[in-house]
Order: sequence, then C-alpha cells, then structure tokens
Amino acid sequence: MSLKSENSKKPILLLVDGHSLAFRSYYAYSRSFEILVTANLKLKSEIKEGLAGELIIENPDEKKFNVQINKIYSRDLNYEDISYFYPENSSEKDKFFQFTLKFSPSLSKDDEKQLRKAINISLDLQNNNFEFYAELVPANRLTTDSGIPTNITYGFLKSLLENCKKHSPQGVCIAFDTKELTFRQELDPSYKANRGAPPSIFLEDIKRLENILRSQLNLPIFKLPGFEADDILGTISQKASKDNWHIKILSGDKDLFQLVDSKKDIYVLYMGSGGPFAKSSEPILMNEDGVLDKLGVVPEKVVDLKALMGDSSDNIPGVKGIGPKTAINLLSENNDLECIFETLDEINLGTKTNYNGFIKGSVLKKLENGRDSAYKSQLLATIKTNLQIENDNYFLSEVDSDNLIAKLKELELNSLVKQIDKFNSTFSEGGFQKNDQNKEEEKESKISKKVELENSENKIPKIKVNIINDHKLLDKLVKRLDKTNGIVSLDTETNSLNPIDAELIGIGLCLGEEIDDLFYIPLGHQTKQETPNQLSIEDVFSKLRTWIEDPKKEKALQNSKFDRQIFFNHGLDLKGVTFDTLIADYLLNNQEKHGLSEISFRLFGFKPPSFKETVGKNKDFSFVDIDEASIYCGYDVFLTFKIVKIFKERFSTEKDKLIKLFEEIELPLEPVLSQMEMNGIIIDVSYLEELSKELKSTLENIEAKVYELAEEIFNLSSPKQLGEILFEKLSLDKRKSRKTKTGWSTDAVVLEKLVDEHEIIQHLIKHRTLSKLLSTYIDALPNLINEKTGRVHTNFNQAATSTGRLSSSNPNLQNIPVRTEFSRRIRKAFLPEKGWKLISADYSQIELRILAHLANEEILINAFQQNDDIHSLTARLIFEKEEISADQRRVGKTINFGIIYGMGPRKLARSTGVSTEEAKDFLIKYKKRYAKVFTFLELQQRLSLSKGYVETIFGRKREFKFDKNGLGRLLGKDPYEIDLQSARKAGMEALSLLAAANAPIQGSSADIIKVAMVQLNRKFIEMSVPAKMLLQVHDELLFEAEPNSLEEITKLIKETMEGCVKLSVPLVVDIGIGDNWMETK
Repeated sequence: MSLKSENSKKPILLLVDGHSLAFRSYYAYSRSFEILVTANLKLKSEIKEGLAGELIIENPDEKKFNVQINKIYSRDLNYEDISYFYPENSSEKDKFFQFTLKFSPSLSKDDEKQLRKAINISLDLQNNNFEFYAELVPANRLTTDSGIPTNITYGFLKSLLENCKKHSPQGVCIAFDTKELTFRQELDPSYKANRGAPPSIFLEDIKRLENILRSQLNLPIFKLPGFEADDILGTISQKASKDNWHIKILSGDKDLFQLVDSKKDIYVLYMGSGGPFAKSSEPILMNEDGVLDKLGVVPEKVVDLKALMGDSSDNIPGVKGIGPKTAINLLSENNDLECIFETLDEINLGTKTNYNGFIKGSVLKKLENGRDSAYKSQLLATIKTNLQIENDNYFLSEVDSDNLIAKLKELELNSLVKQIDKFNSTFSEGGFQKNDQNKEEEKESKISKKVELENSENKIPKIKVNIINDHKLLDKLVKRLDKTNGIVSLDTETNSLNPIDAELIGIGLCLGEEIDDLFYIPLGHQTKQETPNQLSIEDVFSKLRTWIEDPKKEKALQNSKFDRQIFFNHGLDLKGVTFDTLIADYLLNNQEKHGLSEISFRLFGFKPPSFKETVGKNKDFSFVDIDEASIYCGYDVFLTFKIVKIFKERFSTEKDKLIKLFEEIELPLEPVLSQMEMNGIIIDVSYLEELSKELKSTLENIEAKVYELAEEIFNLSSPKQLGEILFEKLSLDKRKSRKTKTGWSTDAVVLEKLVDEHEIIQHLIKHRTLSKLLSTYIDALPNLINEKTGRVHTNFNQAATSTGRLSSSNPNLQNIPVRTEFSRRIRKAFLPEKGWKLISADYSQIELRILAHLANEEILINAFQQNDDIHSLTARLIFEKEEISADQRRVGKTINFGIIYGMGPRKLARSTGVSTEEAKDFLIKYKKRYAKVFTFLELQQRLSLSKGYVETIFGRKREFKFDKNGLGRLLGKDPYEIDLQSARKAGMEALSLLAAANAPIQGSSADIIKVAMVQLNRKFIEMSVPAKMLLQVHDELLFEAEPNSLEEITKLIKETMEGCVKLSVPLVVDIGIGDNWMETK
C-alpha cells in the first residue's frame, strides 16, 4: 500500500495578515474622514514652527491652543477639547494629548489631494519641542443603530469569505499583532514610533471580530507577545511548507514579499496598501517574478533593499541618502548587503581598484556613514521564521452556524446573514470546493467513512481492516501472530486518556503491508450497529496473553507507555517492545511535534482521521461504530508500521551514539516510567486541610497589612485596582510599569522593580506567592487523588523537552517550590505506603561535574576527585584569600551555577548583592582561572550556529533553527571562524546561544539519571527489592521502601546511581530517609 498517490495535490493553507486586512476594512466602508492629531506633551510656551504648519500655545495658563495646518485648517482648542493618555510601555514624561479636527468633505479628486497634503504635512510636524503626528480616521462609519462600529468586522469577513471561495483552502489561520512592545521596539525605540495609537473604536471592532473568527468560524487565531503578526506568518509558512502545504499569505504588506519561495510553495496574495484612499481590487498572487516587477528585487533581497533605502511607514532608517533606485542598482550588482560592504571595504583598502559598479563618489560616503544603520535596519526588516508556535492544526473544522447568525444579526450585518450557506461551505472541513456540492447528492450518497477518506483532499490512502468478532477469526489471528517473525504494530483504543480509569474498547494490529494485514478486535463498543456479538476481554486475552508477554515477539507502538498501562490493568505484562515511534521521532526530530498525525503529515503528506472527527459529539470511543473505529485504529497501526521502517533507516545513517541512546536508554526507560505512574504517591489530605487553614489565616493578615498601608480596602486580585493604588494613590514610579488596556501593569517583574520604593510591595509579593501555593498545590492536590488507588498519579512526559529532561504533568510534581517555609511544608504531605519509609536520592552538583568533564578543566576535575568544596574553591579564587566567609562562599556558589546558564555581571550583582563592577571583576578572574570552561561553552555556541545542533555525552542532539536571514546564514561555516561577539548581538536570536552552551550539560545530566533509573529498575526486579520508584524531579529520585531493608536498599541505590556512568569526575549521591518527603531533606 502506497501512502502517496503520484499526482497528489497539496492542501492549500491560507495565512491571513489580520492587522493588514483589518486596517483596510477600517477605511474601506467610510465615505468621509477626520484628522486625529496626537502630540507628545513636551511643549514650551514659545512659538515654534514646523515645516508647513504650526501648533501654538496661545495662553499656557488657560490651556488654550490654536491649530493651523498648511492654511487649510485653523481652529482654537480649549482644554476640554483635548484628551490625555499614556501610551503602553511609556514613562510619565511621555504623556500624550489627542484631539480631532473635523475635516469631512466628499472625496472629490481635489479633496483627496487636499487631504493627502494635510496628512503628510501633519506627519512632518516634528521639532525639538514636541512630537506631532496625525492620521485620517473614518467619520461616517458602518455602525449599528446603537452606535457599535462594524467597519472592520464587516469588511474583514466579507473579504475573507471572497478569498476563501476563490482559492478553496483546506486550512486557514489568522495572525494579529499584540499591544505589547515587540523585540524590534526594544532594539530600536523609534521603530514604528511615527504611528499613533489606534482609536478605541478600532480596538473594539477588532475584539468582536476575533471572537467571531475563533468561536463561530472555529479558525485558529495566533498572537505572540514580543513579536508581530509578520513573524507568526513567517514561522507558520516555513513550518507548513515542510508539512507539505501549499501556502498563500493574504496581506497588503510588502514586507511579506521576503517569504515568497515557489520551491517551498509559499506565495503572497497582495491586496495593495491600505489607508483612506486605497482602491478596492482583487488580490494579486505574487511569485518571484511578481516581487521583482513590484520592488525591483527578488524576494531574498527584499530585506536588504529595506536595509539600504529604509521604510518610512515603519520608521526603519536605512542608509541616509540612499533611495530605491540606488538601492536596487546596488543589489543588482551584488548578492546582498554583506557583499556590498565587503566590496566597500576592499575599495577602502585599495585591494579593489577596477570596480565599475555603483559604490563610488557620494554613494560610497553614504554607505560608509550608514553601515551601522544598514545592519540595524536589516535586523528590523527581517521577518522571524523560527518562533515557538505550538498549534499546527490548520485544517478547517466546523462552523457554529446558529451562533454565527445570531452574532451577525446582533451587529446588523444582514448582507452577511444572507450568505450563511457560503460561510458553512467555505469554512467547514475540506473547504469550499469540497462542501459546495449539490445538497441532494449529499443526501443520496450516505457513504461510509472509509470511502470519504479515500476521496478526501488529503489523498488519504484506502485501507481494509479485518474485524475480529468471533472465536474462529481470533484463532486464525493468533496462528498468524505465532508464525510472524517480523515486527507487529499494536494499539489500544479506550474511552479515556487516564490509563487508570480507562476501559478497553478495542485492539488494533498490523502484521505487514498487504491488504489483509490489518486487524481490529472490538471489545467494548456500545453502538447500535448490526454486527455479531463482540468477544469478551477475558476470551481475547486468554488467547493473546502468550504473544503479548513474549519478549521475543517484536512489537512497535506509538506511545507504548499508555498501552502498557492498559494491558497492566488487565493483568498482562507487555513485553517485546522494540520500537516506539513517538520516542524515535523525539530523538530524530526534537524540534517537531511527535503525535502520529504530525509524523504522518511530515513523512507522507496526509493526516489520518482525527480522534475528534471520529468520535464526534459522543466524546466517548465506545459509542463509535465498529466499522468506523476499525478504520481509525487501522490507520494508527498501519502508519506506525510504515514509520518504523523509515525511522530504522534513519537511525542506521546516524552515529552509533543515537541508536544506543534509543535502544539502551530511552526505550528501556519507558516501562520504568509506566510503572512509576501506576505506582502514584500517597497524599496526607488532613494535613493539607490544616495547612490550608493556616495559610489562609496568614493571607488574611497580609491583606490587612496591605489595606493598612494603602489606607483603603480593595481587591488584591484585580490588576486594575492594584495599579490605581500603586501608581495613582501611592505615586510609585510609573516608569517601572507599563500601561495596558485595563490599567497599569502589576505583574511580578514590575513588583520586583518597585520592591525598594514602598513597604507595601514586599507584602504584595508574599501574598501572590502564598496564594499560588494555596491554589496550585495545597487546595488542589486532594482533588487529584484517584478514587480507585487513593493516590495521586502524575504523567511523566518522555518526549516533551528539547533538553532530554523528563517533564511532569497532571499534576506537575516536579515544580513544587522549596524556597519558602510553606512551600517546603507542602512536601510533608507526600507519604509512603503505611509502615514504609520514603528515600530521596539526589545527585550532588551534577551539572558542575558534567561541565568539568566536558570542558576537561583540570582544576575542577582535581577538586571533585579530592572531594574539595568547589564553591569555597571558587570563592577563594575571586576574593583572593584563603579564609572565606559563608557569604563569600555563597557568591562562589552563585557564580559556579550561574556560568552554566550564561549569567552576566548584572545578574550576578543582583543575585549576590555586590556591585556591578565587583561582579565584572569576579567573572574576569573566573574566566582566567577556568579558561577551558569558557572555551567549551563558546564552542557549543559556535557548533549550534555552524552545525545547527549540539550533542550530549550520549549523542542526544538539541537542534537550533536560526532565521535564514539572521544567524541562520552562519550554518555550514567553520565554527572557529564565526565571529561570536557579533552573533551575540543578534537580538532575540542570540538568546538561543545561551541555551546552546547549556544544552550538552543539562542534557547529559538528564541522560545520566535516566541510565540510573533503568539500571535500578532492572536490579529491583532481579533482586525482588521491597521498594518502589515513585518520582523523578530532575536530579532527584524518590522511592518508598520497606523499613527492615533500608540499609541494603539505600546502599544499592547509592552505588547504582554513582556508578551508572564513568566520567573523569566522581558522581556523588546524597541519600535522605523520612516518614514524608520533607523529612528526607
């Protein structure tokens, strides 16, 4: 069976630039305009003229202004005509005022010219006394009878519907900007500073639109603080291209032309620029030739074009004096910006004398003076393509027709209500082409799910599944399994994702690639489908037990941990698992998602039927018809079987290290984690109830103190009310906060900045910390106890982190804090089996030991081998004295651990209380003494840039995907020739370099404790040790053990953990024993 037909058509993904389309809609349905003027309140009393207009303070005391714009407009303004506001992320000195000039003629050609002239003049009104800018805003807008603005909602939905009907996408997603500062504005505060804040009616309309898109049309909306919609579209387009989508980006922004790449099937549907005078026209599909015709350069040179000529709309400076013509000519003679400046350097050095291009005379001087500005502009103009965006399900799903009609009627958009059938067909699964069929044909053709899948746009291959529903068929299957020597893929279907509570509904198997190699055994279906009785679970397992528990019968699963637990619930011990596609994909593609659907899309170009569409409104797999369930499960096992073959080939091309990591660490770890999850841990409910009462009393006392200091009672949980108390009533420094749509920000970062300004802050921080402990752990844990077992059962996620560490969820038992008294006391609630003891085994300074080993730093290696106090050693070094105090040792400890995570002098100073200059001096001494440490850390950063990944001791790779227009250009270069100092200045991307330096250390630590877990589990089984492994918290393992064997058990644990891996330094494990988790520390 082939997974791809030869002429398979890629599904179309329409990416929508939400801000661009909303902006066009804002103006598109208005017949007249006003001029909204915004000025910064940095005014002086004397008259200052702008280029062609002036803002005059007639009488500062009476707050009376006179406005003149290019002799077109003159008006006196009184104080009450003006509104004041603080833009978000601004300081008090950046107070703005705003007023509106009524300028609403009909749009004749002459009026249009006058309006254009007026808006341009006002935009240029900037001088030393004030910042002054203006924008045209719609005056006669579309509104409901009650005055609710609907320009954007109407225009956006109308345009989206028209474009989706025309292009028939199978997937749609929409990206919007956020209000927060972006990394570009942090890099250059002048970026887009020439734009006024959008009017409130704009934001109100956008909010209503987003609700309709998300809730009624079920379209994914993407926003990411710190980044623009362009960056989101850039990232999704690259990712979707790899997933075999044909991408069309709907936008009026020429910046997105840099993404056009026909080899990757990425195109832009260009709507033209927006604004009051934008002409309505069909979007133009831009390929490379279209971009060249429009801008004069090919897509890969768009960024460098902006770097040279700048962009006034975004306030990107470019090179002063370089216009479009010169920029295009320069780029036509040179590959890119780098090449231009390399040529410039050659000319300056005299090594290039026969250059006949455009770098000569005045252009030469302009480039020389504008080099820094060009590179900064390049960074500002480059769209990010490597953001961390979790959701990658872009397929259309189902329109909520009833609520959509109600919402459109509420907004009085009756013309859209009349098109409800088009909304249903266009935005339902499969897209317009698939759904806009004759409805009578649909009624007549009640085809099975299998045929629907065969005919879908996704080109999902047809499969045939043998349903085993009598003893004769079961006996035949068992005989085939006994004779099969190759690998068999296996899957279970249940009615719950909680393995402890789940009931088994069916079992799927794939024995090969032939048409009769797929099997489904229904066991717990409750459908009305006419079918022979299902076999009982007892009968099936009595015949399958031997095969399931045979370690020589090779089995492959996707997420075998879950299926193992299901079999465990029925008394079966799953053995012979030689491949898990989820774990394998995690090792081979650690930056991707590892669900079977995602892997299938990456490898074969289609996604199998989803659980959601299979189960439908039933929400329970037991109510799915057996025929449909067999197809769903059949795809799971068939895809798993096919993926195994591909991944085995890929493993064979990798180094032996990665195969060893898979076969000797990750795969054997899976049953260990499975058993740990099933073991669970006991929680002392009565103790937590008492702790809850005590903590609530403490919180009440803190609240009383806060009210006393604030001199009024307010809601501590309301950021708006708290902001008013702190910044209006108590007049704390507003520069340390930022204005949001609800008021002043009072998040943790802001409170930390204010901690020295007022006594109230420390009480607020403590209140938040304790409130989170109460809600997240103390009051929550009792509700998470499983009724069947009386224990709390966490999930250990083996394929979730980029470093190789395990993560914990539902609940997260790895993140219980230990810094405060109450947080430490939470651990007292974790108990062993009655009469048993808890054992904690914690690796001591393991990351420092790994760093010493990897860096081959002799001083550290010798210190660890001689069991010296490493923190005292470092303290003696930086303080240059033999006798050191406890505080000085603490500084040494902070540096030792901080170096691993890229700590700089400022953070070191904050963490230790020393001055920044002292911190700089300490780091210089550290670097000089431990030179090999820094050489190793820098090498990892270089390797991440040159190879795109770094490795742990065991060969685990952590991949780094840098922007192809940013640091990604260094891929393939000699790591030792990379200018690391320049790379570290690359804005947000440079943060990945810190992660690259740390990844081999943290990843090796994760690998070592996994090796220890596998070895301990094997010894526990072989030696029948009366102990159970319960939790793993990164460098710590927690066990419960029978008390009479504690000495032997702790010795076994310590020796195994310390001896599981041989390094150039010894591993040390600290053992603690107690009646609860807190006592083990």
